[in-house]
Amino acid sequence: MYLTLALPALNRNTSDTLPETVLPSLNKMMRFGVHTATPARPSEFYGRFLWRGSLLENAKSALGISSNRSAVFASPVWQQMGMHHMDMLGGGDIQIQAHEAETLCRGLNGFLQDDGWHFSPLRPDLWLVLLPEQPNWQAAPVLDVLGRIDGSIRAEGSGSRAWLQKQTEIQMWLHAHPINAERTAAQAPAVNGVWLWRDIAGGQSGEPFLGSSSPWAQFYPGSRTDAPYDFDAWMEMVREHGRPVSDGLLFLDDLAVTLHTDDVWAYKDILESWEQRWFAPLWQALQQGRLNGLTIATDGGQGGSLTLKPKSARAFWKKKKVFAGNLGG
Repeated sequence: MYLTLALPALNRNTSDTLPETVLPSLNKMMRFGVHTATPARPSEFYGRFLWRGSLLENAKSALGISSNRSAVFASPVWQQMGMHHMDMLGGGDIQIQAHEAETLCRGLNGFLQDDGWHFSPLRPDLWLVLLPEQPNWQAAPVLDVLGRIDGSIRAEGSGSRAWLQKQTEIQMWLHAHPINAERTAAQAPAVNGVWLWRDIAGGQSGEPFLGSSSPWAQFYPGSRTDAPYDFDAWMEMVREHGRPVSDGLLFLDDLAVTLHTDDVWAYKDILESWEQRWFAPLWQALQQGRLNGLTIATDGGQGGSLTLKPKSARAFWKKKKVFAGNLGG
């Protein structure tokens, strides 16, 4: 089996010092693998691996909505404005619940009824909005705006002012909603805004057997299962699969929230856990010839992939490397 390990937010492209991580097997992979730089925004990276074609059309089909209906996505968020920046966490980051999403969508349908807007929760952290006409604005997908961003980021196009006005109206409506009073009392971040955006094109074509618990994998076109705990559990899932698996794909996005919240200690803990559960056994499987090959891929401005062949450690002359927040070394 050839395996691809897709790890969004693996790279931390920052000048800040990261806590030292003990990752001997990942360091060996960096030493003996071949790195190819492929910068990618998070939305491009997720779309490349997890769905085919238009995400919006997939969502319409799932909700039984005609493909010719005008619609956009609305992502519920927590946001906070600073002097020159904005911090924003997505619905998954703040663990918005299904009943909260359903209640908020019903309320928004009443609030914006005269505008012809209708909200439907595709899942708790991602809503579909039917519009009376096609919007004339473009905004970055929510995957590309989470974390700390330039406070001036907004929609572009002739309708950008209408986009901003609608977001502001919704933000004001959310401010007084009882759900946010309940979340505040429970010391949970408020759902104090939505991010309106249009679509992401997906490029998944090979359909390897997927292991992922990411909500963004809901429209994966091939066979999939939840993310296994470790490599042994993955191999057991492969054995139990109904047909032979020549190509496997593990898409683990556990690190994404640590990037959005800038929690470097949680980042360190997850990586060191992965060292035991993934990197070490994968390295061993390569040396034993149990894998035909491995690719580790990540996103970001310094994103790319690290490709390894079986028994690649024979190239003993290669210089040692230490992972310090960048897969390319």
